[in-house]
Amino acid sequence: MSVPKKMKFRRQSARFKTGFLRVARLVLAVGSVLGATLVGAEPPQSTWRVVIVGDIRSSGTETQPIRGAKDTKMAPAWGARPMTKEQFAALGVDWAAFSAKSAAAASAELAMLKPELIRDRNQVIECAILRSKTPADDITAAVLAPDFLQRFTPLFGRKMLVAIPDRRTVYLFPRLASRYGDYGARVLAVYQKSECPVSRELFELSAAGLRAIGAYGEP
Repeated sequence: MSVPKKMKFRRQSARFKTGFLRVARLVLAVGSVLGATLVGAEPPQSTWRVVIVGDIRSSGTETQPIRGAKDTKMAPAWGARPMTKEQFAALGVDWAAFSAKSAAAASAELAMLKPELIRDRNQVIECAILRSKTPADDITAAVLAPDFLQRFTPLFGRKMLVAIPDRRTVYLFPRLASRYGDYGARVLAVYQKSECPVSRELFELSAAGLRAIGAYGEP
């Protein structure tokens, strides 16, 4: 008995739908397995960063102190995401080893930043501003790069002042004859309006490292 052409088309269409659904289910199943694997996998060392964070005392984040700071700390991170204490412990490394392994990535990120230089009426540089290129960036890791001080020494000397109102913005000033106070309102505005604030504190950066010396908005 011959089958009408219209009936043949319907049968082929039904077979196609059945085959398509089977393939789709297979793709979803494989995707679920891969997704679970990726979620449970440890991110590679190329994503390790030491970042600067604000007051996160109740978040369970692993942190290290910054000299003199009240509300600002350093934290190990995967990219821009700080690690919890459990995540850091699972790596099996101490803080010194983690910092050493993340240094190259921090220097690479520093090399990509181009400072905006602000000069006074005598063309003397009074401030340099570093900004991230995308909202997802966290340039605080670059501040901790081993060559950060060396890069900006020609502009500000071997001691400089640093303000980090949010993770996308960094202000640099000379330590001597500095006009950092004139930028207080601007720094506080970034801090207060940001979706990712870091600190109101002002830091001195030297060969001895980073230390807090005060804060914008304090009486």
